[in-house]
Amino acid sequence: MTDRAQRVILVGLVITLALSAVSAFLVFPAGVSAHANVARSEPPANAVLNDPPPQVVIWFTEPLEPALSQIQVLSSDSQRVDNDDSAVVEEDPSVMSVSLGDLPNGTYTVAWKNVSTVDGHRVRGSFIFSVGEPLGGAAVVETTGQGLFQSPSEPVIRWLVLLGGLAMVGGTAFHLLVLRPVLSSNGLPAGMADFRAGIEKLALRVVLSAGFVALAASLAHLVVQAAVVHDVSAMDAWGGPMKTILVDTDWGQTWLWRIGLLSAGLVATALALTLAGKGRWDPESWWTPNNYLLIGALLLGAGMLFTISWTSHGAATAGIESQSITSDFIHLLASSLWAGGILVFLPSLIFLNRRVGREDRTAVIAAMTPRFSAVAVISMGVLIITGIYGTWAQVTIIEAFGTTYGWSLAGKLGLVLLILVLGGVNLIWIRRRLETHQSAPLWLGRLIAVEAVVAVLIVLAVGFLTSLEPARQVASREGIGFSDGLEFKDTAEGLDIELTVSPGQVGANEFVVSLADRFGNPVDNADDVSIDITSLDVDLGKTTLIAENMGGGKYGIEEGLFSVSGAWQTALIVRRPDSFDARTAFRFITAKTTASGSALISPDPDKGQVFLGLELVGGAVLFIGVGLAVGGWRTRRGTPLFAPGAAAAVVGAVLLAGSVVGGGGGDGRTNPFPPNQASLAAGQELYVQNCLVCHGELGLGDGPGSEGLNPPPANLIIHVPLHPDPDLYETISDGIFGSAMNPFERVLSAEEIWHVINYIQTLE
Repeated sequence: MTDRAQRVILVGLVITLALSAVSAFLVFPAGVSAHANVARSEPPANAVLNDPPPQVVIWFTEPLEPALSQIQVLSSDSQRVDNDDSAVVEEDPSVMSVSLGDLPNGTYTVAWKNVSTVDGHRVRGSFIFSVGEPLGGAAVVETTGQGLFQSPSEPVIRWLVLLGGLAMVGGTAFHLLVLRPVLSSNGLPAGMADFRAGIEKLALRVVLSAGFVALAASLAHLVVQAAVVHDVSAMDAWGGPMKTILVDTDWGQTWLWRIGLLSAGLVATALALTLAGKGRWDPESWWTPNNYLLIGALLLGAGMLFTISWTSHGAATAGIESQSITSDFIHLLASSLWAGGILVFLPSLIFLNRRVGREDRTAVIAAMTPRFSAVAVISMGVLIITGIYGTWAQVTIIEAFGTTYGWSLAGKLGLVLLILVLGGVNLIWIRRRLETHQSAPLWLGRLIAVEAVVAVLIVLAVGFLTSLEPARQVASREGIGFSDGLEFKDTAEGLDIELTVSPGQVGANEFVVSLADRFGNPVDNADDVSIDITSLDVDLGKTTLIAENMGGGKYGIEEGLFSVSGAWQTALIVRRPDSFDARTAFRFITAKTTASGSALISPDPDKGQVFLGLELVGGAVLFIGVGLAVGGWRTRRGTPLFAPGAAAAVVGAVLLAGSVVGGGGGDGRTNPFPPNQASLAAGQELYVQNCLVCHGELGLGDGPGSEGLNPPPANLIIHVPLHPDPDLYETISDGIFGSAMNPFERVLSAEEIWHVINYIQTLE
C-alpha cells in the first residue's frame, strides 16, 4: 500500500470515528452538575407552612449513590421526626426524599448527606422550615467539617495520578512522533548508531516509571475515597469500605476501568522496552512490532485519561455534560503531548549532552527540536482554546474568580503564561542557534528543565482545582455576583417605570414601583398597579400582587414571596384613567439565603454546544495551519496534522449547524421573551396579521372570518389563562385537528409564536 493510500485511509478513519462520536452525543444526551449540591427542595428552605408536609423532597445537581446518601428531619430539640425511609428516586437518581408523620407546629431542620455518582465527592448540608409559626430555634447540625478538600492528601494524590498519566501518554507520543522518526532517519549521523538503543530505552523507562506513579497514586486514591465516604481512617478503609466503593458506586466502576487500562498500557510499554534496539532499523517502514506496541500503549493511556474526564468537574456541569467531557478530554490529551513530551525530552537531552559528541549531538538535537516545537505549538494552542471553555464552564461569572477555585485557577494561568514565555524563547531564539552556537544545546536543556519544573507545578495546580468545588457553585451558594437588591427600568405608553426589589433573594421581598411621565413628573393617579410573579424554573403558577399608592409616584408591596431560588419574571401592569394600560416585564435570578444549594450560576446549555463547535473549528485551523507550515497535505509530516484538523473542522461544523437549527426558540417549555413593550408590540402586529380574522380584535372569537366555522374559534380571554405557555405554543405551532385552526409552524418562527403568546395573554 502506498503512503498516499495510507494517508487517505487514515483521514477517512479519523473523520468516521469523529462523526460517530458526534452522533452519539446528539442521539444519547448525558444526564448529570461537580459536588451534588441542592438545586431546590420541597418544602423550600426557610419556608413557613400552614400545614405539615407529607414528605421532604430534595433535587440535587448530580445523581446520587443510593447506598451512601440520606435525609434526616430533626425537631428543634434534635429528635428525628422522619419515618427513616430516606431513598433516592429510581426514575431520577438526582432526587432524594423522606416521608414525614403529622408534625406539630415548630421549626424543623433537614440534614442531608450524599455521595455523587459523577465525581465521588461527599457533601453534607442542612436547611430549615417551620410549620404553623414563624421560624424559630432549630436543631444544631454539624456540617462544617467538609473543608476545602475531602482529605488533605486528595490534591496531592490527584496531582500524581494526573502527572503520571500525562507523562505516560505524552512520553509515548514523544517517542512515536519525535524520537523514533529522528533515530530512524537516513540522515542520522553515523556516530549515533551506537546510542540509538540507549536513548530509546531511556525514554521508555521514563514512560514506564510515570505509569507506575499513576498506578500507585490511583490505588492511594481508592483508599482515600473509601475512608472519606465511610468517615473512617485510611487503615480502616481496607476491606468492606473499599469493596462498597468498587461494587456499589459508579466512581468505583470507573476506577476499575482506569486501573485496567493503565495496567494494560504498562504491559505494552514494558514489551516495547524489551524490544527496544532489537531488530533492523528500517527508515522506510514505520510499522514495526515495537511501534505497534507503543500505539497500543498510547491508545490505552488515552483511555485512562478519558476516565479522568468522565469523573471531572466537566462531567458534572448540568446541561453541557457531553460537551464538557469532550473539551476536558481534548484538554488532557493536549496537556499530555506538551507536559509529557517535556518530561521525556529533558532526559533525552541530558543523555545526548553527556554521552554523544558535540557534532553528532547538535545534529540530533537540531532534528528533534523542530518536531517537538510543532507538537508543542499545537498542544499549547489547543490548551488555550479548551482552557477558555473550561473556565467558562466552571467559573462562568467574573465575580467567581474571588473564590478559592478562582484564585487557584488564576495561579495556574500565571504559570501557563510563564511557560509560554519560556517556550517562546526556545522556539524563537535557541532553536535558530542550535547548529551555529556551541552553547545552544546546553541552554536548550536548561530551559527545558525549567519548563519541566513549571509543567509539574501546573499539574499540581490542576490537582488542587479538581479537588475544589467549582467557583460557580461556591459563588451561587454564597451569593457572590448577586447585588443586595434588584433594580429595573423601562418605558411603556409614555410612562417611565422603575421597579426595585429588596433584597432580591429567596423569601419575603419588598417591591416598589416608581412612575413618571416623559417630563420626569411623578404619576400618582394610577387606578391599579399590579405585579404578576412567575417562576421560570418550577411550575408554581402565577401570583398577582397589588401595589398600594404611597404618594409621589411610588406604589409599594411590603411582602412578596420568592419561594424558590432561580429564574423569575415580574410582569407589571399600570392602569390609568386617562391613558392606555402600560405593561412591561423583567427577568432575574434570585439568590439563596442559606447553604442549602448552589445551582443558580450555571453555564448556558445552548452556548455550550456553540462554544464546543467554535473550539473544534479553532483547533482545526491550528492543525491545518501548522500542517501547511511543515509542508502541506501531500508531505509525510503534513498528513498527520491535516487528518485531525479535517476531522475537527467537520465535527465543529456539525455542532454549529445543529445549534443554529435547534436554537432561537427556547426549549419549548419556557417563553424566552419577557412580555415587555417590544415583545407585546411585535405580538400585536402578528396577531392582527394572522389571528384577528377568526378571533377578533379583542380575542372573543368573533372575527370577520369566524361565521359558519364549526367548531367556532375559541374565546381567547377565557381559554388562554387556562393553559400554560408550552400548551399555547404547541397549539399555535401544530394547530387543532378537525378545526379551522391550521398549524402555524411554517408561517411563524418560534420567536414570533412566543411574541403572539405574550400578546394574547394581555387580552381581557
